[in-house]
Amino acid sequence: MNILSRPHLWCMLCVALTGCQRDDNGYRIVLIPKGLTHEHWQSVHRGAEAAARDLTAQGIPTSIIWDGPLRERDQLEQIRIVDRRATLGVDGVILAPQHSRTMEAPVKRCREVGVPVVIIDSGLDDRRLFEKYVATNNYHGGELAGEHLLKVLSDEGKTKPRLVLFRYQVGSQSTEQREQGFIDTVNRLCPDVEWVSTDKYAGATRDSASREAGPMIQQFGQRIDGIFAPNESSAAGMLDVLRSQGLNKKIHLMGFDASQPVLQAVASGDIDGLILQDPYRMGYLSTWVVVRHLQGDDVRRDEDLSTGEHLIKRDNIDLDSTKELFDPVYQAKRTIEVPTFLKRVKP
Repeated sequence: MNILSRPHLWCMLCVALTGCQRDDNGYRIVLIPKGLTHEHWQSVHRGAEAAARDLTAQGIPTSIIWDGPLRERDQLEQIRIVDRRATLGVDGVILAPQHSRTMEAPVKRCREVGVPVVIIDSGLDDRRLFEKYVATNNYHGGELAGEHLLKVLSDEGKTKPRLVLFRYQVGSQSTEQREQGFIDTVNRLCPDVEWVSTDKYAGATRDSASREAGPMIQQFGQRIDGIFAPNESSAAGMLDVLRSQGLNKKIHLMGFDASQPVLQAVASGDIDGLILQDPYRMGYLSTWVVVRHLQGDDVRRDEDLSTGEHLIKRDNIDLDSTKELFDPVYQAKRTIEVPTFLKRVKP
């Protein structure tokens, strides 16, 4: 058997030869997002770098390695990156898994060679494989989206709304939780709702979302009162289609996450609201947690670390507290409160 063909065996050999302990240059933490292009991940990266600077200033030298697939649909590339980085002997991994099941095997391989993993943004099915989950309460974000969209429609007198759930991608636990929170809330608050469509998937990019949304809006547009798109690219792609067909402001759109196009659409009234995460805080806290684990703290206490979810509308989009969620200038001024942990009890 060629050992190079078995990544987990190669990882074990490498770690046995080189070790995976902090060297004179401090802790090396690799941050692996779902993809490198969305602005959400850029905020996560900025938060992680800020935590590394603060830890270094406190006498715990820490550096961030930024590495991930270019596209969020490239699961094989994300697996290769996790395996390669563990092979190179990093001290810890922060991972936003593209898929809740297929990413379990590489995380397990990290665990086998002693590289701790903190999961961010979107979970894994097997919670035993990682040290901490640092993320938005995505189900609650979906609830907020449902509540706000129903209120907008009710204010127009639409008490029996016709809705579309424009899903993101199979296997993405974070968006699946948002979608479920939205559906459950709408069904609970509005039993007379008519679901026009709940089975269309936007895919990982704005372009794929536009291609999927176009025929649906062409076919059902006159029957639709409101739409929920559970991430930035699905919201941006749907917005493009609504504008191209002259249905912006006629069909109410609720989105999730921030980018300049969708933020500007909220300001102009083409999007009725966004649920924003706090990706900067997510990056900061996940880095802090990995290092505290390496320092001997029991970070598994209280399994999840929530980073918050926020309803953004036209009347609060210009507040400083809103800009802190996505604007690099405002993020650089932030101070993040960190949790404290007890030391692990040695067996």
